[in-house]
Amino acid sequence: MKYPLLCILLYHSSLQAGILIDSFEYALNNNHNIKLSHAKLNYETASNHYENKRSNIKLVADGFARYYTPQKSGLSDANFNLPNTTAHETFTKANFNIALSKDIYNPKTIALKALGKEKVKKASFALKHNKNMLILDIVHDYIDILKQYDQLKLTKARYALSNKELEEAIAKEEVEEMDRVQVALIGSKNREYKVRQALALDRFKNVINNFELLTQNDLDKINLLKQSINHQSKEIPSLSFYQEALVQKHPKLLELQKNIEIAHKHIAVIQAKYNPSLTAQMGYEYTQNYTPVVIGRTYESGAFVGLSTVIPLYTGGRNHAETQKEIMQVQEEEEKKAKETSQLLLSLKKEYRLYNSLILEIEVAKQHLETLALLNEQARVKVEVGTMFPIEKAKINYQYKEAESYLKHLEYNYILADSNVKYLSGTLNRDDLIDFESKLNKNQIFIHELIGR
Repeated sequence: MKYPLLCILLYHSSLQAGILIDSFEYALNNNHNIKLSHAKLNYETASNHYENKRSNIKLVADGFARYYTPQKSGLSDANFNLPNTTAHETFTKANFNIALSKDIYNPKTIALKALGKEKVKKASFALKHNKNMLILDIVHDYIDILKQYDQLKLTKARYALSNKELEEAIAKEEVEEMDRVQVALIGSKNREYKVRQALALDRFKNVINNFELLTQNDLDKINLLKQSINHQSKEIPSLSFYQEALVQKHPKLLELQKNIEIAHKHIAVIQAKYNPSLTAQMGYEYTQNYTPVVIGRTYESGAFVGLSTVIPLYTGGRNHAETQKEIMQVQEEEEKKAKETSQLLLSLKKEYRLYNSLILEIEVAKQHLETLALLNEQARVKVEVGTMFPIEKAKINYQYKEAESYLKHLEYNYILADSNVKYLSGTLNRDDLIDFESKLNKNQIFIHELIGR
């Protein structure tokens, strides 16, 4: 009974996950960059596993067989006082052995193992970096959708207002309160607003497509951002906190650090190639030799135990040349990391300043919106008592919608700045995506209702 209940809970939790989390989970399996990162990690893990197995005991079997045609014997020069003889028969020689071998000390294998571990760590950091970038891109692309949706609503409202202005102008022309040229100008502006509405719809479709391409998931609805976010309830960490986190946690910097360590490991591999190695062997060997002239058939067989060592004596300068090349690679990787760190720190400072200043802008925009709300209510009352024309109230209402759209635009930028700061400091994760989604209303807009798909 508990398993059906668990399935129901999992299904319910997936329904409550929301658009962004669903898209993120879907993208983890279908986004091209994530798939490539997983493939790279799997490759490096398999390569490291192979290097670890190389030092294990190996079972090797080899041998040879040779077939000789009739030929002269070489016994005339052997001082055995035997006559020169020509073999008129074919004969064979053969050898077969099977042996167990184990590296007792092989510095190259040890160095390759250490190199493999660093490559696996680098691939894991690259995967984490791509996941963080995916989270950031999802936030950016979704906010682009929300911005374009608000812009589409605003252009529709402006076109609706323009229709009312055109109707009023035509009515005034009929009673000769407005000349034909003025009406024509208002009509031209009306057509311009209609085109802007069509362009806004196209831009909305484009950002939808961008989001779907990123996540590889079809988006059929969107959740809207709340009217207002309580920014004062959130305490923003200091810049120094984010700077320290950047240096210690940013996956890109960790990946670059692994490049430096890998370059050092390459030096160790090169030096290990020219160091002595020792291998132990144990096995069985059988050798057969048949010579038809004088000696006849001979053979040797038996078990053997032995040690073999390789001691490079002279490399012709290859060791020094290859080592110097890798030392230059280490220096190049260190420069890359230093440059990337400086750029990230500079970007972090800029985003952090924007992050803080947006709170002040949002508060000012809120106060302005509250004033326009009072003005809009006042206009409604005036229209009811007949002291204001409806067209004037419509203009005030449009000003309110513009201010409302501007406030939401600032709040979008605030969320972007928050995500950018966390990404740059290396602290962005899936929980931040959940936090962003918690700021969205439960009211949903179905895309097919807007674009007819």
